[in-house]
Amino acid sequence: MDVFKSFKTEVELQLRNKIKAVKSDRGGEYYERYDGSGEQRPGPFVLFLKECVTVPQYTMPGKPSMNGVAERRNWTLKDIVRSMISHSTLPESLWGEALKTAVYILNRVPSKAVNKTPYELWTNKRPSLKHLHIWGCPAEARPYKPHVRKLDSRTVSCYFVGYAEHSRG
Repeated sequence: MDVFKSFKTEVELQLRNKIKAVKSDRGGEYYERYDGSGEQRPGPFVLFLKECVTVPQYTMPGKPSMNGVAERRNWTLKDIVRSMISHSTLPESLWGEALKTAVYILNRVPSKAVNKTPYELWTNKRPSLKHLHIWGCPAEARPYKPHVRKLDSRTVSCYFVGYAEHSRG
């Protein structure tokens, strides 16, 4: 719930709009819960949405097809991550980093539904693709070392696993 609160604050500050509705698949983390008497009691997430005057919208239980757009995006992301991991020498345990990179890339390419990229819709700027690299390729990084001597090595060999979220480096 803390992650959603942070996301909500960021969205509302950047876009100057309120989140009006939240769609969910009736997962236990979002949906109201049953107590011992068989009655449904609102969970903490539902109470937070009511407090913010945000409408919770739920799909039917056991019907992922009703959440089609999100499900298709999840399948696309899984396919991309599977491909990225299989074409690199990196371990499967880095699937989270591969997923972040896949989302980063998909947010910078246009979709059929809208003629703009998600990045463009969010920031009103066209994204640059010049900085994209192959996930898992060998890379050189320059970590911050304030007391390095003139002839000391300034880089370390590593592998590229993603893009920085809040900086350019």
